[in-house]
Amino acid sequence: MDVYEAVTSRRAVRGFTDQPVPRGVLERVLSAAAWAPSGSNLQPWRSCVVTGGPLAELKKRAGERVAACHPWDEREYEMYPPALKSP
Repeated sequence: MDVYEAVTSRRAVRGFTDQPVPRGVLERVLSAAAWAPSGSNLQPWRSCVVTGGPLAELKKRAGERVAACHPWDEREYEMYPPALKSP
Protein backbone atom coordinates (compact mmCIF):
# COMPACT_ATOMS: atom_id res chain seq x y z
CA MET A 1 0.00 0.00 0.00
CA ASP A 2 1.36 3.43 -0.91
CA VAL A 3 0.72 6.69 0.94
CA TYR A 4 -2.03 7.82 -1.44
CA GLU A 5 -3.89 4.55 -1.06
CA ALA A 6 -3.49 4.64 2.73
CA VAL A 7 -4.86 8.19 2.96
CA THR A 8 -7.76 7.68 0.57
CA SER A 9 -8.84 4.35 2.10
CA ARG A 10 -8.80 5.67 5.67
CA ARG A 11 -12.14 5.81 7.46
CA ALA A 12 -13.49 6.64 10.88
CA VAL A 13 -15.70 3.97 12.41
CA ARG A 14 -18.31 5.20 14.84
CA GLY A 15 -20.44 2.08 15.10
CA PHE A 16 -19.42 -0.56 17.61
CA THR A 17 -20.71 -3.93 18.75
CA ASP A 18 -20.93 -5.30 22.27
CA GLN A 19 -18.62 -8.18 21.36
CA PRO A 20 -15.43 -8.22 23.43
CA VAL A 21 -12.13 -7.83 21.58
CA PRO A 22 -9.87 -10.87 22.08
CA ARG A 23 -6.89 -10.21 24.35
CA GLY A 24 -4.42 -11.18 21.61
CA VAL A 25 -5.88 -8.56 19.28
CA LEU A 26 -5.64 -5.88 21.99
CA GLU A 27 -2.01 -6.79 22.69
CA ARG A 28 -1.15 -6.68 18.98
CA VAL A 29 -2.81 -3.27 18.48
CA LEU A 30 -1.11 -1.78 21.55
CA SER A 31 2.23 -3.18 20.45
CA ALA A 32 1.84 -1.57 17.02
CA ALA A 33 0.70 1.72 18.59
CA ALA A 34 3.98 1.93 20.50
CA TRP A 35 5.66 2.62 17.14
CA ALA A 36 3.41 5.58 16.27
CA PRO A 37 5.07 8.99 15.96
CA SER A 38 4.07 11.86 18.23
CA GLY A 39 4.44 15.64 18.32
CA SER A 40 8.01 16.58 19.21
CA ASN A 41 8.65 12.83 19.59
CA LEU A 42 7.44 13.08 23.21
CA GLN A 43 5.36 9.87 23.12
CA PRO A 44 3.40 10.95 26.21
CA TRP A 45 0.64 8.36 26.06
CA ARG A 46 -0.36 5.74 28.55
CA SER A 47 -2.63 2.86 27.60
CA CYS A 48 -5.21 1.19 29.79
CA VAL A 49 -7.52 -1.64 28.82
CA VAL A 50 -10.78 -1.64 30.78
CA THR A 51 -13.53 -4.27 30.57
CA GLY A 52 -16.62 -5.40 32.41
CA GLY A 53 -17.95 -3.38 35.36
CA PRO A 54 -15.12 -0.82 35.38
CA LEU A 55 -15.77 -0.11 31.68
CA ALA A 56 -19.50 0.38 32.32
CA GLU A 57 -18.70 2.82 35.16
CA LEU A 58 -16.22 4.71 32.97
CA LYS A 59 -18.81 5.06 30.20
CA LYS A 60 -21.39 6.29 32.70
CA ARG A 61 -19.07 8.92 34.18
CA ALA A 62 -17.86 10.08 30.77
CA GLY A 63 -21.44 10.44 29.57
CA GLU A 64 -22.35 12.50 32.64
CA ARG A 65 -19.34 14.74 32.09
CA VAL A 66 -20.19 15.35 28.44
CA ALA A 67 -23.86 15.97 29.29
CA ALA A 68 -22.80 18.57 31.88
CA CYS A 69 -20.65 20.34 29.23
CA HIS A 70 -17.60 19.96 31.48
CA PRO A 71 -14.57 21.69 29.91
CA TRP A 72 -11.76 19.49 28.68
CA ASP A 73 -9.02 18.63 31.13
CA GLU A 74 -5.74 20.51 31.04
CA ARG A 75 -2.96 18.88 29.05
CA GLU A 76 -0.51 16.77 31.03
CA TYR A 77 2.39 17.96 28.89
CA GLU A 78 3.40 20.78 26.56
CA MET A 79 3.09 19.81 22.91
CA TYR A 80 6.10 21.99 22.13
CA PRO A 81 8.14 22.55 25.28
CA PRO A 82 9.79 26.00 25.46
CA ALA A 83 13.21 24.42 24.90
CA LEU A 84 12.07 23.21 21.46
CA LYS A 85 11.11 25.38 18.50
CA SER A 86 7.57 25.03 17.18
CA PRO A 87 7.63 23.79 13.57
